[in-house]
Amino acid sequence: MPKRFSILIVHRNGVEGLLQTLQHAAQACDPSVDEIILIDNGSSDRSLVEVAARYPQVTVIANGCNNGFARACNQGIARAAGEFILLLNNDAFLPPDALTRLARDFRAYPEAGVIAGQLFGQDGERQRSHGYVPTPLSEMGLVRRKPALVSGDLPVEVETVVGACMAIRRAAIQDAGSLDEDFFFYFEETEWCVRLRRHGWRILLDPTLHVTHLKGASTRGYRREAQIEMLRSRLIFYRKVFPPLVALGLTGWRILRLAFNVLVHALALLLTLGLARRLRDKFFVYFWQLAWLAMGRPASWGLPGKCPDRA
Repeated sequence: MPKRFSILIVHRNGVEGLLQTLQHAAQACDPSVDEIILIDNGSSDRSLVEVAARYPQVTVIANGCNNGFARACNQGIARAAGEFILLLNNDAFLPPDALTRLARDFRAYPEAGVIAGQLFGQDGERQRSHGYVPTPLSEMGLVRRKPALVSGDLPVEVETVVGACMAIRRAAIQDAGSLDEDFFFYFEETEWCVRLRRHGWRILLDPTLHVTHLKGASTRGYRREAQIEMLRSRLIFYRKVFPPLVALGLTGWRILRLAFNVLVHALALLLTLGLARRLRDKFFVYFWQLAWLAMGRPASWGLPGKCPDRA
């Protein structure tokens, strides 16, 4: 049966945060026209047991392993019946009227492919919710563009949005395609926004839709692994978005920059006798990224628990 909104939540461990997310999502839903789909990427805690007990109306796709963010979202999209799809992080909390307001925005802006909300931390501090598409100059550090704060009562067009709370029109997905599954984690929503805009769809941010976002809960405790995933996705983004020679040049630049950072931090550690914890942490983050490149970019490196075909 056709629905209005399908809320897709990709999850891996952290049951308490997930239950809060589901509580807020359920309050925002009209059960007669909306649905919630949880895609579990191999949780080892009580997440699935608790969801089944407390939220039996939630459709669960249990992967048994870490299938990555983009592929898990696409699993949800394939199952979803909604005219609109809402990608929601498992640490993001919707206001009660979120879906009603998003539906109103989509009706008011028929050319909008994506509409995102303004993110806030639990402390009420505004978080970055949109950004510019990376360019060769910005990736080389030669140009810095800080996204301006979006204010007012109407949605504002932006280049990209943060995927913690990102609503997509199904017609736009049918036109431009789903998320690119070559990305395991990071940059997938940025590439998607680029592709949607190339197909003529607008990307909007509604500054009046306030969404609480705990930020970073899914990668907490995996800083080195997450940085490898970030580098992997960045290099994939170069290949997907830029001309081949530009992508090759940026890849070379990124490798040289990493080697330089490893050298500088190694010297700094020698001078401080390795006593500075912050320097040690940064050195190993850079070192493991460079090691990953030197080892031929093994797919198994990065975030844990990957499905066999992803590792």
